[in-house]
Amino acid sequence: MTTLIREATRLMPTVDVAGVSWPLNKLLAVLCGVLAGVSVMVFGGTMVVAAWMAAAAAVTAWWGGYAWYGRRWDDGRREYAADSSREF
Repeated sequence: MTTLIREATRLMPTVDVAGVSWPLNKLLAVLCGVLAGVSVMVFGGTMVVAAWMAAAAAVTAWWGGYAWYGRRWDDGRREYAADSSREF
């Protein structure tokens, strides 16, 4: 008989935002987007450029966090996505 030995999986760090548990990478993505948009506007850019830069920064931070935490799971990305989307 074969026995499957698995380590306890590490959960993604979360932060409470207005009573809702947000994954840390999503909160950092929102903050990166706001910071990018504000910095473009401060340095004299147009609103269109600020919106595109904010969107690019937010998507990059969001996907980067997903890739970073997804790589740490023992079972792979599919199980990571399933465990991250469950409501408790």
